[in-house]
Amino acid sequence: MKRTLYPWERGVRFDRGVLVGELGPGRHRVPMRSVLTRVDVRSRTMTPAAQEVPTADGVLVRVTVVVRWAVTSPTKYVMESAEPESDLYTAVQLALRAAVVTRAHSAVDPERDAVAAEMLAGVATRAEELGITVSEVAVRDVVMPGELRRAALAELVAASEGRAALERARGETAALRSLLNAARLAEEHPALLELRALQAASTVVVDRPARKS
Repeated sequence: MKRTLYPWERGVRFDRGVLVGELGPGRHRVPMRSVLTRVDVRSRTMTPAAQEVPTADGVLVRVTVVVRWAVTSPTKYVMESAEPESDLYTAVQLALRAAVVTRAHSAVDPERDAVAAEMLAGVATRAEELGITVSEVAVRDVVMPGELRRAALAELVAASEGRAALERARGETAALRSLLNAARLAEEHPALLELRALQAASTVVVDRPARKS
């Protein structure tokens, strides 16, 4: 019997229940008594459901990650586990928990890259046992409990109002300083008041004596 494997496939061959080896892409003659298990070696993405994880300060945060992986050892992938993708899923969840539980809730979002790097290192061993290589882990979303989100929003609003009040106070202080400087100048140089009055007048009237005829 002839079997064709595509470029993205590898075949794990068993003969009467005994592992024979792997077959690469192409057309192969396989005896009737043999079983050929096809394995897709293309890169793929796993997005586990959002997981609520306790932080070091006891807050439950909801975290979503994205994992990029591919089969690099088809034989291990077939032989090691009945459900290798499910086992990888569990390994990712455990690695996420291990990376988050050591951090305070306020540090999880700012340290996304560090969390992802720790997860990648934590899942590597189990993935290798499954014949899988995880090439990338990314933290997509970090969602805090509703109470903390409302508190954070209130803090932002208060900070914004505080900045606005500070700017108003600065403006009032500048205006008062300007008035004080003007008062000092007027006190030291009374003639300035007369000049200012002349500048403010819209019309200057000059009184001249009448000519004699």
